[in-house]
Amino acid sequence: MESKYAPLRDYLLTSSKDRVELSFDEIEEIIGASLPNSARTHRSWWANNERHTQARNGWMAAGFLVSNVDLERETVLFVRREQVTEHRKFEDLAREVMSNFFGVPLHKGRKECWPKEFDMVSPDYKIVGDAKYYSMVRGEKIPPAKFSIIAEHVWMLEKIDADIKFLVFGNDKRVPVEWLKRYGHLVEDVVFYFIHEDGTVEELSKRKKLC
Repeated sequence: MESKYAPLRDYLLTSSKDRVELSFDEIEEIIGASLPNSARTHRSWWANNERHTQARNGWMAAGFLVSNVDLERETVLFVRREQVTEHRKFEDLAREVMSNFFGVPLHKGRKECWPKEFDMVSPDYKIVGDAKYYSMVRGEKIPPAKFSIIAEHVWMLEKIDADIKFLVFGNDKRVPVEWLKRYGHLVEDVVFYFIHEDGTVEELSKRKKLC
């Protein structure tokens, strides 16, 4: 007998996207059944654990991992496994490189008043940044979903009480460069950096309005 979560597997298998966000209601519609109460109350239900039937026969069978779960909004973000692996490698590299760049150790962190946990935070909370490992769609087209994520993170960074706020990119420099061409004039105090393959850091924008 096929798993209750096989339709979710099939849905993700047919997706051309690397990141798929679905509401709990949408997932219930896809699988044709209600999620258990624990899915709405316990984050651990969404763990990438192959001992759990929903993970093994659902998203992991399609090559996806759960990247984020918002129990308040009742949404879950699925990301292709290879994208998660590469991003995590880059996040670790970025944390090391930017720690050397600023001369202070940076770690994941969050203050109570901040909207999220950021990838790189100094011990005094004065330096805050996030890492992004993006590429153009099929190597040449603008990635609208990723552009939206960049805008969201710029907005969040500009709302927090830090002296230095930044986004650091890897993989394809064209993504942040093209984003800045379109929306850079709206950025007030978030700096964009790019880490090249040799580990050097290039600043793409200044910590001031661009127009």
